[in-house]
Amino acid sequence: MSEKSFDERREALKARVKKQLEESASKQLEPDIIVSQTELIVEEDVFDTMLDLEYDDKARLRKLASVLILIGSLLGIFSGGIILQGNPSELLSSSLFEQTQSVDITGQTLDIEGQALFNVSIELVDYDTSETLQVTFTNDNGYFQLKNVKSDTMLLRVSLQGYNTIERTFDAVDGIMQPFTMKNGSETTEELFETEDSGWSLEAAVGLSTFIGVMTVLTGIVGIQASVEVRRAKRYRRTQYLAGISLFSRGLILFGPILILVGMGLLALSKEQFEDSEEV
Repeated sequence: MSEKSFDERREALKARVKKQLEESASKQLEPDIIVSQTELIVEEDVFDTMLDLEYDDKARLRKLASVLILIGSLLGIFSGGIILQGNPSELLSSSLFEQTQSVDITGQTLDIEGQALFNVSIELVDYDTSETLQVTFTNDNGYFQLKNVKSDTMLLRVSLQGYNTIERTFDAVDGIMQPFTMKNGSETTEELFETEDSGWSLEAAVGLSTFIGVMTVLTGIVGIQASVEVRRAKRYRRTQYLAGISLFSRGLILFGPILILVGMGLLALSKEQFEDSEEV
């Protein structure tokens, strides 16, 4: 509510009170009229003082609300800046996203009936250079293990006399391999096992972080606009909506939103200060 509108309402209220006091005083005797007029003057002064105090208190509440919303929004922009200032390439190469340099590979060899095969030759070959890196054999239960395998594309050559040789190309990022099922024969069977895509990549993580940072900064800017609108005291609901949006700025996680919420509460107490308060 503007100051001009407030003064008009105050004068109208004073006029009604004065009229009631005058009507009451006119019914009294002459000595009482003087007393009534004196009381009327005193009551008018007290009434003016109370109205002025009420107006000043709500104005101070509104200004405090503006300051709290502004601080909370600035904290949000600061938090968004921290998110955005990281270099995505540095983030991807940081230890947080660093892949394991080597893994231990465990597998099993079976025949077509599901029985374990003993003493099967397991040869680990570098896919790019065709260099044999390790050789081992399966135990009585058909299991084998290769230690310290480089996390890269590798080839496993599984062979046993009387059975087809299996050459499996795989990405050495998972420690457990699917069993090798060997058939009778002397041919070579090639298998290709690619690591399943989980649907979430490091690039996607960086993109999401960037999006959150940008949205944090934008909602913080909306909060600054809300603080300006509180100062203007034009539209109450619009100001509250803007302040509500600024809550998503998440300044220092919780501290900023708490300040904004307190500011919104003070704004509700001083909504009569807005020009459109009669419509709210």
